[in-house]
Amino acid sequence: MSSVYRQTLGSLQPGAQNALVIGIILNSFNMKTIDATRTRFNHGERGVWTFMLRDSKEDCINVTVWGSVQYVKKLSSDFHIGSVVEVINPKVVERRPEDRNELFVPSASSSCSLTVNEGNALVQSHDAPTRAIYEPLLMLPIKNLTELRSLKSIFENLEALRDQYVDVLVVVTFVSDIRNVITRDGRSIKFRNFEAADGSTDEVVSLVLWENDWIERAAFWEPKRTAIFLTDARIAYDNFKKKTILSIVRKTLIIENPNVPETTTVRNSVQYYDPDVMSGSSFATPNPDTITTVMTVQDISNKLNKKSKQGERIQFATILKAYVIDINVDKLGPRIISRRCALCKRIVLDDQDSCMNLDCPSGNGTRLPMNVMSLNLKVNLKDDTGYLIGCKLCGDAAERVLGCTANEFQAMILPQREDLKWKYALEKCDIRLHILGPTSVFPNAVYNILSICPNEDEENDEDTQILNECLNKNNF
Repeated sequence: MSSVYRQTLGSLQPGAQNALVIGIILNSFNMKTIDATRTRFNHGERGVWTFMLRDSKEDCINVTVWGSVQYVKKLSSDFHIGSVVEVINPKVVERRPEDRNELFVPSASSSCSLTVNEGNALVQSHDAPTRAIYEPLLMLPIKNLTELRSLKSIFENLEALRDQYVDVLVVVTFVSDIRNVITRDGRSIKFRNFEAADGSTDEVVSLVLWENDWIERAAFWEPKRTAIFLTDARIAYDNFKKKTILSIVRKTLIIENPNVPETTTVRNSVQYYDPDVMSGSSFATPNPDTITTVMTVQDISNKLNKKSKQGERIQFATILKAYVIDINVDKLGPRIISRRCALCKRIVLDDQDSCMNLDCPSGNGTRLPMNVMSLNLKVNLKDDTGYLIGCKLCGDAAERVLGCTANEFQAMILPQREDLKWKYALEKCDIRLHILGPTSVFPNAVYNILSICPNEDEENDEDTQILNECLNKNNF
């Protein structure tokens, strides 16, 4: 490789040779694999990864990496949002406004884009002391805030704003756990829901993160503390929800806790929101690590018995410090382990190979069945204010609590299953719960257990005596 010389993003010109640019990764997309067997230049599969690089308050550029799947996978796993990198000898290409690809990357200030081809260019870590000058750029918006729209104005003008992009500054009020979905072509994709508010209305906006870097970073978002600036969020009709919504798309850029005065203002405006109350989808399971409110069984009962708005189902998350007095791991009924279609999520009956859903590729026979096994356990809890009977411990949460997969659980003999619950017996535990209140259709509250962790606090003798009485009574 010829010698290279350092250039800033603002000085780059199309066709520049032997350039070296340094910056911080502001945004990163999931790596994709494409079939290149039909192209003129390549054979087999190729990997592609796109990220945004920034080297000053004013300048940023989109970078696309091409190469073998192994090469691109390694780069995309080594470097993430917040990494300070050197891009050496990239191809400097002039951006074309009519290029459709511009719709699928965040808007950049540079008139160019960079292409890194395996064997001709490099991306490597910038470990010099000067890296410190790039790190603050992660918290500076790339656009000024003069075009901000409030959530109130967006909700009131959804149809008028349809198919447009808007900028919003909001504060996170709820973060879900990671979920997985199987696409119709059999790929497993993970995503994370979150909700946010800006104080202009009592309503919150529900959004979904699909890019792995943002899914991981959102695990550290703090309800009522983390502010995010969304540039070019899209307002469009959602065919699944059958309504027009605000959503994060590939063109959207996220800036966490932007270093601007408006951040403090919007953060203060949402302090009345209860971070453990969720007003969005019942299927968005909270991230257990973000739950901070501690309640007793009595507190939970009092909250569930409060009158809610007509048609509204109360849901909230809490930490309960209680004893596990029973887990039905020793029952051998079919309900403990269920099979579901990985595509349409319907139950697969014991005497069937597939879901038999004619709208599903697995059910109508157009592809082989894809079924997943899931644990469905019932747990009884007790603290000194009362009992919670029949709490649900299901799916991934059950596997984390028991320390085994559904397949491993199914292969166990009865004594092995009984041993599992003794991991938590006789100990006071911190139990994180996602609670759904009753409705006219579902008259009973639902207590979903997200995690169980032994409490390190010392127990007193009276607590131990009460627990032993409960265990004897339940033949634990």
